[in-house]
Amino acid sequence: MKRRVLAFSFLLLLFATPSWAQDHPSYQTLWDSVAQDADCAPAEYPDFILVTCQKAYAMWYFTKPNHPAHPGVIKRTIAQEANGDVTANEQGWSFASDAAQPAFKTWLGQIQDLDRQAREDFEKTNGRKKPN
Repeated sequence: MKRRVLAFSFLLLLFATPSWAQDHPSYQTLWDSVAQDADCAPAEYPDFILVTCQKAYAMWYFTKPNHPAHPGVIKRTIAQEANGDVTANEQGWSFASDAAQPAFKTWLGQIQDLDRQAREDFEKTNGRKKPN
């Protein structure tokens, strides 16, 4: 009886893990999911790796160990709404210690500023406001 309970518990854990991993990703699971995608191409920078996925209109930023926010990941996506508006969104995951959280927030803010600057440039160039 004890063996069956242990076996059942093991199977439950085994099949529950993928769902948990999707809900609570890790640096490695995010990297693995992007690295497996043939559409995504990495580019090396001194303290991060930028992975661009053309079909998904996504850019993934993965910190390297020398980055102050390591381990951290930011995903930027560009989307066109039904009305033709183009929007950019950022999603971030910090797996660093509490002490590194300010560095991660700063880094995320820098990425968000890139999108803000792009909107402002669009407005100046086209004489109209670009949607958020």
